[in-house]
Amino acid sequence: MLCNGISFNKCEIATIIIGVACLIVSIVTFCVFPVLYPKQVVENLKFTQNYDGSLGYSAYQMSNPPMKNVMKFYFFNITNQDEMVYEGAQPRLIETKAYAVIQSEQKRFMEFSEDGEQLYYENYKRYIISKEHTCPECSWDDIVTFPNPTGVGAAANIYDPRYDITPIGRKILGFGLLLVGDYPFVSHTVKEVLFDGYNDGLLTVGHSKIIRVLSDALNGGVSIIPIPVPPMPLLGFFQGYNNSKDEDYWVRTGKTDIDRLGEIVTWANVSSLPDYWWSTPYARSIRGSDSASFCKMHLNEDDRLDFFQSFMCRSFTKTYLGKTVVHGIPAYTFSVPYEEYDSTANINAGFRYTNIEEVNYYPDWPSCPERFPESCKNHSAVNCSLQENLCHDCCNMSYVDGTYLVPPGIFPLVCYPGRLKPTPFSVMYSPPHFVYSPPEMINSVVGLHPDIETHRPMVYNHEPYSGSVVEVFYRLQVSMPTMPVKGVVPNRDLPEKIIPIFWEDSHAVLKDYVYDKLWLGFVLVPKLVTAIEFTLLGVGVILLLLIALLQIWRRRRRPADFMSEL
Repeated sequence: MLCNGISFNKCEIATIIIGVACLIVSIVTFCVFPVLYPKQVVENLKFTQNYDGSLGYSAYQMSNPPMKNVMKFYFFNITNQDEMVYEGAQPRLIETKAYAVIQSEQKRFMEFSEDGEQLYYENYKRYIISKEHTCPECSWDDIVTFPNPTGVGAAANIYDPRYDITPIGRKILGFGLLLVGDYPFVSHTVKEVLFDGYNDGLLTVGHSKIIRVLSDALNGGVSIIPIPVPPMPLLGFFQGYNNSKDEDYWVRTGKTDIDRLGEIVTWANVSSLPDYWWSTPYARSIRGSDSASFCKMHLNEDDRLDFFQSFMCRSFTKTYLGKTVVHGIPAYTFSVPYEEYDSTANINAGFRYTNIEEVNYYPDWPSCPERFPESCKNHSAVNCSLQENLCHDCCNMSYVDGTYLVPPGIFPLVCYPGRLKPTPFSVMYSPPHFVYSPPEMINSVVGLHPDIETHRPMVYNHEPYSGSVVEVFYRLQVSMPTMPVKGVVPNRDLPEKIIPIFWEDSHAVLKDYVYDKLWLGFVLVPKLVTAIEFTLLGVGVILLLLIALLQIWRRRRRPADFMSEL
């Protein structure tokens, strides 16, 4: 074949066609893949409903999360309760080994709004004891000793000004607590403490028929017991939670903005938490998704990801920690930093423990070596509630607004975990072993050994392109304040301490088929397409270059061939 004086044989024509085809396919792939791929990812991520009323892929996966969540509980067994009761001794704790359960979730009664922008659901949880992950020598019938949530809490409530109890009433209640056997410390099996629940004297009396009859007859149906009695028949930290739900949710489906996928619109029909829980609008705000299950796409190291934890009654913000690989999937690690647990920080002032008992639990904190109170000239000019002013000459360190602050790394439980109800326990939340707290707090009890890698509270590994969570480490410690109470004989010599009761270590991983699909979609496909793009581009360029070089060689040979013929 002759074209503009250049001849091509059939083999060369075929080579040119193949080279041009490779270039065209490569260029088309370069142009089309960056457009189609993100659209396909978005379609798979957002919550949708099929024409037949069934759930779309992502909504179905959310309704039955394809994960395995192993929750391990470690108790702090008090070994010197008698010395604490009679001598006010420092608590001595021995940490137990792990008692494990498998926790699963199911979203039920899912319903889309008419415009498809929002999705309603109720979140049910189940807990099944796992012998496989419980330590071999551990038994769920093991006995642990810990502060009595009702005994210590009720004794403190006697002097709570909110209940306006007369001196005679305090003496009667103090004697009543002694009579019903509510002592500062109790011993029960692990199974009872966590799930089965155990009989408690105050609960038994408070919910008894005689109290109901007397309350109806003497107080118009309002309980004659002037302090709150938890609305539960048995006492246990997860008693009644198995096969139960927390409050209902309305969340965004990502229909118009995929970066707001899973964002909570309302929880328990409220968009902001009650003001009797937290004192500032920021603390009351419900931000992000449920338990950090969803977040924006295209994560980077500067992102700050909000989420709401109903069992902790508040929202958190997690920040970038590093990079890792989970089941072959490159991931960004985000965690809840120290700052989120620092209730002395000005932004977190709403999370501060109200400390109505006015107890200085940590008199050596904060350390203010350069504070000189005699140098203060105008007390009224300084806002002592600000973190930067705690050590000011005109301020009294942790004494703020008529009571004492507690150090960073801890905040109170203000709700019935997961529900829009008042808390049944006088307990506090923190990372395990007070890992985010100062030495004064860690050393206030014997037996704590904080380690940031082991006890970092909440860690999430995300596939960065989609934002999908691929692994979670969730850690939480439950502690309880104790203090001496006049008029309550067993409590009058208790030390002023915040004592850890147990900590939970949860590790959630996805099922293998989900990891396989994520690896295929976010690791293999992009690499494969990139390889195809550059391979085809290279092949096309090389083939056309070979043809061009061949033609140049032919042209240079023609004069030589002509001269040789002469």
